[in-house]
Amino acid sequence: MPRGGGARGGGFRGGGFGGGGFRGGGFRGGSAGFRMGGSRSGGAPFGRTGASRVTSRAPRGPYRHSYYRPHRRYYWYGYRPWYWRWWYNPWWAGRWYRPWYYSPVYVGGGITIAIVLGLILLPLVGVAFWFPFSSANTDGTVNYRSTETLYFNEYWYEYENIKANNKISYKVDSLSSYISFAIWDQPFENLPTTTRLGNDTDQLVLISDWYEYIQYYLKPGSSINYNFNASSQIDFFIANGQALYDWNLGGSPSFYVDESNVTQASGVYNVLSARDYYLVWYNDGLSTVTVNISINYSAIDVIDLSAADFYVEGVDTVVQDTFTVPNDGNWYFFVYFDPMLSPEESTTITFDVTYDTGITSVDRWIDFQPILITIIVVVGIIIVAALLARRGQKKLKPKPSSKTVPSKTPEKKPKKTTSTCIRCNSSIRADANFCPNCGGKVEGRITGTPALVTPAKAKSCSFCGSKLLIDDKFCKWCGTKVAS
Repeated sequence: MPRGGGARGGGFRGGGFGGGGFRGGGFRGGSAGFRMGGSRSGGAPFGRTGASRVTSRAPRGPYRHSYYRPHRRYYWYGYRPWYWRWWYNPWWAGRWYRPWYYSPVYVGGGITIAIVLGLILLPLVGVAFWFPFSSANTDGTVNYRSTETLYFNEYWYEYENIKANNKISYKVDSLSSYISFAIWDQPFENLPTTTRLGNDTDQLVLISDWYEYIQYYLKPGSSINYNFNASSQIDFFIANGQALYDWNLGGSPSFYVDESNVTQASGVYNVLSARDYYLVWYNDGLSTVTVNISINYSAIDVIDLSAADFYVEGVDTVVQDTFTVPNDGNWYFFVYFDPMLSPEESTTITFDVTYDTGITSVDRWIDFQPILITIIVVVGIIIVAALLARRGQKKLKPKPSSKTVPSKTPEKKPKKTTSTCIRCNSSIRADANFCPNCGGKVEGRITGTPALVTPAKAKSCSFCGSKLLIDDKFCKWCGTKVAS
C-alpha cells in the first residue's frame, strides 16, 4: 500500500493543526472541564503494550469436542480403560472412572511431583515446545485484539516479525476523541519531529461575566505571540488547566501572563514545560465587549507520522483494510492520542490487527536449531569435563609422607589368653604381654627389665613408650616396673 496521510482536524469550534487550538467559554462559576492530567516535562509520549494475542490454532486432543468420554478397548480379560496396561495399578494410579487428581500418586506425592516439574520438566518442555510457537500459530498468523483506555500524549503499540509481501489487516475505533494510526518497521521513538506554525484570528463577543479561551498543547521551546484590542476593559491571562479550573471556581491562582482591566495587549510567552496552555479573555463588566484577537504560535517537537509507511491522523475510526509489508523485519502498529488533535483527557480505543507473518512453526524450529545445538554442546562439554575431573581425582590419591613417623610400637593383634595372672591372680587384659600388677610375663617367667624403672604417675612406659594407666605397677607390654 502506498505511503499516505489521513484526515486532519479535531476539536470543536476550530482546532487541530490547521485551525489552531481548541476553543471554549462560559460563565465564571459555571461547570466546565479543563484538561488537567499530568504530562512529562519534556513532552515525550508515553508508550504501552500488551494486548490480548489470539492465535487461531485448530483444536486438537481429546477435548476438541464439546464433551469427552474415556476411550475403552476390548482385551481378553474384558473392558478396560485405554490406559490400563501391565504397569497400571489403581492403588497408585487411581480408578479410570475418577478424575486423575484423585489418584494416590497425586494426593501423596503432589509436592514432589510439583518440584520435579518445576525444576526439570517444565524448563525442558518450555524450550522444546513453547518457544518456537510463542509468536503465532503454526501457520504464522497472529491477531491482536483489545479495548484500552489511552490518555492524552500516550500511544499503544504491538509488533511482529513479518516476511516481505505478507499482509497486516487492521481496524480501529476511538471513543470519543480523535486518534492517529500508523504502521512502520521501526519503534515509535524513531519517528521524526517537526515544527508547526499556527494562527488564530477572530472576533470575540463577551457578555457580562462571560469568558472565552483558546487551548494549545505545547512543548518546551514553543512560543505564543498574542495581540488583541477590546471595546471596553477586560481581563486577559494565560494559565494551565488546574489554574483555570481554580479561577473558574472563584479562586485567585497565579498565571503565566496576567493582564487586568486592559483594552489592548500584546506580547510573547515562551513555553518552558510541556502542557496545555489556555489563553483566556474575561469580561467582568456589565456591558457587552467586542474583542479582536490575533494569535500566532510555534509548536516544536510535533510527532511527524509522515515517515511511517502508512498513517492516518485525526480520525475516530480506521476502517477495515490491509497493508502489504515491503520488506522483512519487525513491523509495528501505533495508536497515538495526539493532544494537539483533541482536547479530551482520555479516549477508549478498540482495535483488531492481524499479522500474516509468513513464518510457520517449521521455520521457527529451523531458526531455533543453532541455539538448541549450542545449548546441547555446552551441556555436553560440562558433563565431559566433570567426568574427567572425577577420573583425575581417583588418580591423585594422597601419597605417604616422606617424614619419619615418631617411634611408636605398632599395635599388635590381641592374643587369646587367660583373664587372670597365674602368679598373683590379678586380672589381665586380653592384649597384655605382662601382668600390670606383678610384672610377670603372660607366657614364661621373665619379668620387666630391672635396670630401668618408669617414674611414678608417668603416662607412658620409659622403656617402650606404651601408654600406662594410673594404677599400673608394670608395663603390660614390656614388663618394666613403674615406681610407686
